[in-house]
Amino acid sequence: MASSRMQTVLFDELEQECLNTVRYIEALKATRLSKNQKEDILGDLSASITHLRIKTEMFDKYFEELS
Repeated sequence: MASSRMQTVLFDELEQECLNTVRYIEALKATRLSKNQKEDILGDLSASITHLRIKTEMFDKYFEELS
């Protein structure tokens, strides 16, 4: 049961981070952003991408343990 719960948590976290990433990408498409706004959004996007990498590494480890 714990593995099922862990999988649910991992999927939920991955889904949320994907949504965050898309939100930052959409924000960058706005035509009227100041330089500071763009820099802030790019920083957030970079952090979100890093989190996605970490989450996918966690998935890899989790699924390796299941095999």
